[in-house]
Formats: sequence, structure tokens, C-alpha cells
Amino acid sequence: MNENQENSQLIFKYFKPDENILFNELKGNDLLELIVLINHYYLELRNNINLDNNITFGIELEVENTNFDLIKSKLSKFIDKLEWMVSHDGTLIAGAEINSPILKDEEKSWHQLDEVCDIVKPLAQIGPNSGGHIHVGTHALGEESRAWLNFLKLWSVYENIIYRFSYGEYLTGRDSLKEYAIPVAIKFEQIYQDLGKKDLTTEQIINKILLDINRDFAVNIRNVKTDFLNTYIPKNTIEFRCPNSSLDAIIWQNNINLLTKLLVYCQSKDFNQDIVQKRYQIIYDDMAQLKWYEEIYLDQALEFSDLIFTNNLDKIYFLKQYLKAFATGKENDDYVKIPTLTKK
Repeated sequence: MNENQENSQLIFKYFKPDENILFNELKGNDLLELIVLINHYYLELRNNINLDNNITFGIELEVENTNFDLIKSKLSKFIDKLEWMVSHDGTLIAGAEINSPILKDEEKSWHQLDEVCDIVKPLAQIGPNSGGHIHVGTHALGEESRAWLNFLKLWSVYENIIYRFSYGEYLTGRDSLKEYAIPVAIKFEQIYQDLGKKDLTTEQIINKILLDINRDFAVNIRNVKTDFLNTYIPKNTIEFRCPNSSLDAIIWQNNINLLTKLLVYCQSKDFNQDIVQKRYQIIYDDMAQLKWYEEIYLDQALEFSDLIFTNNLDKIYFLKQYLKAFATGKENDDYVKIPTLTKK
């Protein structure tokens, strides 16, 4: 192991990956030490992220300035044998969209994703309008009305954290967020307040969401099949539209890790209503705007990671991508990329 690798791994001397330290309770030098160590740590592709085997997901990888025919040719084995799909995307400049098949948390899935990214990387670019949509099987959230209400509340309170994290290796969200992945926090909170005190079925809750939220918001549930909320069937998904696209499989894996475990947490009997409600009381409607989502809210991010994740490793991966070395985007800057989040 070289010196850079040793420096990167030093964090696990103090924060064992399988333990579950409450990062939000760290103060003073302990918190400073965590931040310094995270800044020297680089994310790597993991063989698995410890999801239950029944959880499914898929991706939509958008790229611009493509050599479309060459991409399709180079990906032919994935298209013919593994059911990946490549199509033109007219909303982008010389755009293409690459859709994965249904994937699970298995080494072969992550290896496929890594290979696809490596093949496409020299043949296209991630432009300032390229989205990285993620579909998660609806059964990750399940059929209980309580889980759906928890999801509405949690997302409405932590949307600013989720967005900045989902910008991946970029400091800002893509330009097309305003049109194709509109923030949904205020609407989710309004729906929660309207429904939370009523004794409604999950189907009634979903139908209410569908009345107020169309497919161009950050969360799209128009693919959800209300007769199969707790069962896997193809194309029965919750779609997350806020992530930027990426040609780094590590970023994709990290985004999938957050979004799947967020849904699983909303099902959990350990869902902490008190912490979420307390956080809501210091969140204001005027914060639910994209211009504020580029800023860093450290206390809130630490709190969110403690809620969602059950081990230090997941929390470190989350915070590395969220903090982005404490850099923030500035108005009128180019689509700025942070090149030091990951290593292969």
C-alpha cells in the first residue's frame, strides 16, 4: 500500500467501518478529526452495499456530445446479452440515454456498470443538462401507509441535503433541474400535513401525491403499481430525478446506496419522528429553493446520515460526496467538477 492509500485508509483506524458512531454527537476536536480524515479519503467501488437481495434498481445515464453509433457498437454485448438499452435523447446536444436492465446489489451488477462507464467515457461528455435518474423497485418502500407518510416527511425536511449530495462530483445541479427535476419539499410537506391526520390507505395517499406531483419533479411515482406495493414486478418503480449524470460507477453506486436505504429507513420501526419533526421546525419554506441547495448544512447532514445509515462506512461515503471538500458553486460559474472524490 502506497502513502496515498495509507492516508486514505487512516480514517478506519478511528472510525471502524462496521461500527455505528453517531456523527451528529461528535464535538470539537473529534468532529474536526472526522472532517480532516474524510477530506483525505477517496471513495472506491464496493463489491456490494449490503442491500437485501429483493431490492431492485436501474439507471438512466444521459450524456451529450456523443459519438452515438460508436457508443452503440461498443456496448453491443451489453445490449444483446445483458439487456442494456441505448437511445437518442433529443433534449440534449447530440445526446444519448443509456438505460440499465433491472439490477441488484451484486458484484456482477456493479462490474457491468463500471464497464459501461469506462466504455462511454471517451465517447461522450456529461453536460450541464445531463441527468442521472435512478429507479428503485417500489417494494423497497412497501405497502404500509406509515412508510409512505414517513417518506413524504423525511424528504421534505432533508431535500436540500439530498440534492447537494446527488450533484455527485459536481458543485451544482444541472441547469435542467428547474424543468425536469423540480424540488418537491414544499409540496410533500403540504401533502403530509393534509393527509397525516387522516386514516387513509396507502393507495389513497399515492393517489393524492399523483394529483399534485407530475413526472418532472425530483421524485416521480407515476410508475408505481398500487396493487403490487410489496411485490417485485418490472417497471414498478419510484424514480429519483435529481441526481446529475456521471461516468463514474462509484458515484452511481453511492447515489443508489443513499436512495435505497432512505426508502428502507422509512419502513423501519426505528424511524425517529422526534428528530425529523425537530429539524422541520427550523426549516423554512424559503430554504426550499435550488439556490440554497448548493450550500453546506453540516449539522443537518450529520443528523441525516445518522438516521439513514447503520454503519460508519456508509456515513463516510455519504459525507465525502456531500461535503465535496467544502467547496460550493458560485453563480455564473461553469459546471464545475471536483476531481478528487473517487479513485479506481
